[in-house]
Amino acid sequence: MVRKTREQVFRELDSLGEDEVRRRLDAKPADVEEPGLVHEWLIHRERVNSALADTSRELAARRPGLSRGMKRAVGSAALIGVAAVALAFLLARRKR
Repeated sequence: MVRKTREQVFRELDSLGEDEVRRRLDAKPADVEEPGLVHEWLIHRERVNSALADTSRELAARRPGLSRGMKRAVGSAALIGVAAVALAFLLARRKR
């Protein structure tokens, strides 16, 4: 029997998906190759899912709208645009 590396086992488990891995583990726990790595992978998946959920909650809790820096950038661009239009208008009138 050839022993697989941790990365090989994790790659195989990733391709199966968490639901399928849990289903197979519940159905026939004795048939699972490398049970220690399977449990380690499941713990890792739980940590990843928890971190993603935390990040999603943090993003949802943020106030909607533009940040202060973005508002400043938009305001600056608008001011430059108005100044360019005014300058073009003045130069056009001067040529007449």
